[in-house]
Amino acid sequence: MAITPETKIGDFLAAHPDQQEALIARVPEFAKLRNPILRRTVAKLATVEHAARMAGLPTAELVRFLRELAGEAAGPVAEGRPAPAEDPRPDWARSGAVRSTLDAEALMAAGEHPLARVRRALLTLAPGEAMQLLSPFRPEPLLDQFRQEGTPCWCEAEGASRFRTWILKT
Repeated sequence: MAITPETKIGDFLAAHPDQQEALIARVPEFAKLRNPILRRTVAKLATVEHAARMAGLPTAELVRFLRELAGEAAGPVAEGRPAPAEDPRPDWARSGAVRSTLDAEALMAAGEHPLARVRRALLTLAPGEAMQLLSPFRPEPLLDQFRQEGTPCWCEAEGASRFRTWILKT
């Protein structure tokens, strides 16, 4: 397996399950991967690039570290896409527009994937209404998915391990 910014964290862990604890020791944010639900869901969607953003690391640094864990030869690392610039809060991301709030941690503890639940919640909203997703990490795969689909979303940190993601029904 050639480890690149596009490599899925789940694929890395499937190929190198004995390296999970070394990865967690280097990047404590990955301790959440001990949760089998997160491992089955988020790890399958999250790329090394997403994981680096979640951990606040340069993508190339995380790629080099994973290559070392995997015993891959060191080589040049193509930088992934630059992290999206933090946009100012959009007008629609305000409490008055929120019609639904979901807790990603509770959903995952119950065996549910947040992306599917968010999609269902969006179906119940009228255009111009928003929902929030509360999570213990920046949900990069979810943000990327919605942005690719043209669904407006915005995320803010509320501390070291609490994020509020706003998603607008258009």
